[in-house]
Amino acid sequence: MPYSDGLNIMTTGLSWPSLQPGGLNTYFKSVCEQLSSRNQVHALICSQETPSTPKELIIHNAGDPKETIWKRKDAFQRKAADLMGNGSGRIDILYSHFAPYGIGPAIEAKKRGIPVIMTFHGPWNEEMKIEGQGIKHRVKTTIAKSIERKAYKLADKFIVLSEYFRDMLHTLHGVPLHKIIVIPGAANVERFVPASNRLAVRRTLNLPEGATTVLTVRRLMNRMGLLQLLDAWKQVTERFPNAILLIGGKGPLRAELEEKIADYGLANKVRLLGYIPDHQLASYYQAADMFVVPSQALEGFGLITVEALASGLPVMATPVGGNKEILQGFRPELLFKSAASDDMAEGMIHMLSNRKLLPSRDECRDHVLEKYTWEHVGDRVESVFLETLGKGVAAGC
Repeated sequence: MPYSDGLNIMTTGLSWPSLQPGGLNTYFKSVCEQLSSRNQVHALICSQETPSTPKELIIHNAGDPKETIWKRKDAFQRKAADLMGNGSGRIDILYSHFAPYGIGPAIEAKKRGIPVIMTFHGPWNEEMKIEGQGIKHRVKTTIAKSIERKAYKLADKFIVLSEYFRDMLHTLHGVPLHKIIVIPGAANVERFVPASNRLAVRRTLNLPEGATTVLTVRRLMNRMGLLQLLDAWKQVTERFPNAILLIGGKGPLRAELEEKIADYGLANKVRLLGYIPDHQLASYYQAADMFVVPSQALEGFGLITVEALASGLPVMATPVGGNKEILQGFRPELLFKSAASDDMAEGMIHMLSNRKLLPSRDECRDHVLEKYTWEHVGDRVESVFLETLGKGVAAGC
């Protein structure tokens, strides 16, 4: 149960999904909105624009994206200090989501005896390592690791979205397991729903009506596994020449993907959709026959996985990170044997050859309704806050 008068919560994040798309920002917005239904939430983001929000959710533009990360970090600290005042009940708890922007507010919170809860969305410096090389890049990753370490030392408790990230936080940063609570992410189940007329949706999106349509939505970068997916898709189309792969997203890998599609002769069997606008995303989930998550590393949860399932769309995924946890307890046969392209190809061919093995739309959606709603996330996050403040019981793992 919530504290009778509600809490004054300060949250620090990266940005808002309408301003800067991405899984972290989608999570941040969704959990802030859920918490603001029973508490007052001050959300600090790095933006010059202010998105519209419910009245109990107040956005503060705490930094300018054009500035250096050091100036942005300092700007977040100044804004937090101003809102916290002398600490006399103006803010009850700090809830941080991105280490570089969370460190300054955490320092200010500690000065005033305000508890600090951090959500670990992934190892910032490890993600950077995978996507770059060279001396300058190594210096950046070393600095990133230092910022993360300092930020994490200031936290009273951590929330992670999967057991995979719990173990990573414990191993990489030495955080004691008793300080880490696993609370999986969620899907907006009002927005992501099965279509009443899939054919009409397909026509709206100009998709071939008779083709088997497989969808993925990813940032176009190496660890997302899209190059491996194309290798697999080449094998799939040999068995299913009428199948089409839709890849939504933008990123630095686009030119390499285009080159590989041409080399493989897949121009008519793969569509690079670019960034899918937020208002169209649900329609693509509704229109597809299968969703694929080909992640190679550092997949902390998989918001897109539960969004697709909520839309009634079966998901196949590599057994990496949070996707393994989402699907293992639902339909383990939807997990590829490994993240290798041959295993992805084998898994997709097997399922597309035996459609009756795929879960129904209702089964996919029911799995999400049972375990992965924002209401459920909000309740558990609030329980962590109340327990930390000595006003409630633990949220559990």
